Amino acid sequence: MHAYIAKQPILNSNRQIVAYELLYRDSLENTFPIINAEIATQRLVHEHLLNSNINKLVDNKPYFINFTEQSLLDGLPIELLNKPIIIEVLEDVPPTKAIFKALTKLKEHGFTIALDDFIYSEDWLPFFPIIDIIKFDITLTSFKDISVLKPLLDKHGINILVEKIETEMQFKQAKNLQSTYFQGFLFFEPEIVLNEINRQGIKEKQLISVI
Repeated sequence: MHAYIAKQPILNSNRQIVAYELLYRDSLENTFPIINAEIATQRLVHEHLLNSNINKLVDNKPYFINFTEQSLLDGLPIELLNKPIIIEVLEDVPPTKAIFKALTKLKEHGFTIALDDFIYSEDWLPFFPIIDIIKFDITLTSFKDISVLKPLLDKHGINILVEKIETEMQFKQAKNLQSTYFQGFLFFEPEIVLNEINRQGIKEKQLISVI
């Protein structure tokens, strides 16, 4: 059995691939399909991460996975314990006490936590001690605004990932900010692949959930 998935490399300042972001797809159309984000997260985890040789797909490198509010509250990432994932908290997840508790528990289990498409709000400040990476979409947050936040992020040991880089000038600006990671069409577009998955493993998972 095969299922579609997309991967986009994440690079360091020397343009070396150090990780991938894995994205849910259900066809060769390279866009997020019309599907509930919660269902997409569940399928990505159960079809690809738990029932395929995902390490081969990502060249044995770490991989970023988007998680919704409900999947975090349900503790879905715990199923991926001991896998080299970076929990990417989607931008529409609110900074509630329940989310703080869920992320703290995941951090205690050793997970790396990233905030996706981050736009600063003081409500997120209490989260900073448990956050490892913040992703800035430069179509949403300017380099100037990132530079203003940089001392605060450095204080908490938070690494920056600049995404949506499309030009050499933007890459240079991101490096001047001492960003740790870089992502964008300048380097690679998301690549859709057909991943071989274990149908039997999925059936067993479904049976367990019914029981």
